[in-house]
Amino acid sequence: MCEDVDECATNTHSCRPSEGCVNTVGSFVCELRVTCPAGYQLRNGVCEDIDECVLRTHNCGVGFVCENTVGSFLCNIKHKCISGFTQDSHGNCIDINECSSLSEPCSSGFNCINTVGSYTCQKKVVMCSHGYHASPDGAKCVDIDECQMGTHRCGVGQICHNLPGSYRCDCQTGYQYDALRKVCTDVNECWRYPGRLCAQTCENTPGSYHCSCTAGFSLAFDGKNCEDVNECDKNPCSQECANIYGSYQCYCRQGYYLKEDGRTCEDIDECSQSIGNLCAFQCVNVAGSYQCACPPHGYVMSANGRTCRDIDECTTGTHNCSYGQTCYNLQGGFRCLSFDCPHNYKKFPRQKANGIFPVDLGFWSKKLTLGYKRTNGLLCVDSTFFI
Repeated sequence: MCEDVDECATNTHSCRPSEGCVNTVGSFVCELRVTCPAGYQLRNGVCEDIDECVLRTHNCGVGFVCENTVGSFLCNIKHKCISGFTQDSHGNCIDINECSSLSEPCSSGFNCINTVGSYTCQKKVVMCSHGYHASPDGAKCVDIDECQMGTHRCGVGQICHNLPGSYRCDCQTGYQYDALRKVCTDVNECWRYPGRLCAQTCENTPGSYHCSCTAGFSLAFDGKNCEDVNECDKNPCSQECANIYGSYQCYCRQGYYLKEDGRTCEDIDECSQSIGNLCAFQCVNVAGSYQCACPPHGYVMSANGRTCRDIDECTTGTHNCSYGQTCYNLQGGFRCLSFDCPHNYKKFPRQKANGIFPVDLGFWSKKLTLGYKRTNGLLCVDSTFFI
């Protein structure tokens, strides 16, 4: 590819000193040099006037206004302009456009209109489309919140959602839209999700549902599961209580029975309900059991606690028979008997008195075996033994 050679730059041209070299494609041209006087500048080979006022190359001081002339400029004394006007570079008073020069010439909602030497503010007229209205300052159109203002047409059970220039009606949680009737209807969560929402009983409510528990259980903190209630903590039984899953059981101690209410314990009257004879003499019912009793005199209770044993007052010496009487023991008592010895016999006490027989019979022991008669508590001794 061939490139042009700039003969003017490489100084390979043949122009005279009074000529200027102008490079062209593939060559160059020599032009006659033109010198412009002061106040002019060369443009396209022609000398044109320089506007020193526009280029600010003048030397007019403060209080003067620069006025351009052909080939030069003049400095004129500056004249004051009335309000709403300003002086241009030529000293002329021109109108000030306050609408563009001031940052906020009019308040919000008004348009600025420039006039000669001043300006006016005209209220804006805003035309808004459906769903919008003019802002309080009238400067712009803002959305109408139909939901907040209550101008929406959402039905019962619907929620209004505001949109730019409009609104939308949605069903509340727990409701579904019925396209046929164009209303929101309640969703029965218990039917829709059987056995998945509650551990025991599911009850549908408007827009929601509620879990409940059967007797003996209480609803857990999660609102879904059921926990066993320990009814025994509230002491429902009169005696013993045993908590069971979902309920409780009352028990009675020995000697009591559980009444029909399932909670109260009643004493068992063993004396009246016994099939056999619990006691030999008398049965006395006590709370939770029974006791056997004996007659108040003449008997004591046996070791088995059921039968009565006769007290031998004659043996124990608890009788009140006189010295000349004989004590005869009976069941539950005793009897004092008086009798005489046969002819040729004498009475001797059979029992010891203070551990000593009234008469020493040791010597006559062999004879006594053949010569005395025993009569209850006395000995009738043959009087011939004492001769």
